Amino acid sequence: RVRTAVDGLQALEFLRLEKADLVITDIQMPRMDGFGLVEALKADNGLKGIPVIIVSSLESPEDQERGLLLGADAYVVKRKVDQTELLDAIRRMI
Repeated sequence: RVRTAVDGLQALEFLRLEKADLVITDIQMPRMDGFGLVEALKADNGLKGIPVIIVSSLESPEDQERGLLLGADAYVVKRKVDQTELLDAIRRMI
């Protein structure tokens, strides 16, 4: 089952009501971006164990490093995304 949120704040609200097995997030979102979402998830004792994959058009090494340092389990660049690799990563994490 897949649930979608329009931004990081809504995702946090949903996750606090019903935990997920995995979060896939973009970086560029209104109200709370993906970096903020990952940081909030990893700071929340009840949610920090949920694996997170960032899928973003931001491809600089600095953005990728920031996402991973905040606690994301993987960072996938949209331009380079291989659906098979993404699905394999999802299977490994759940």
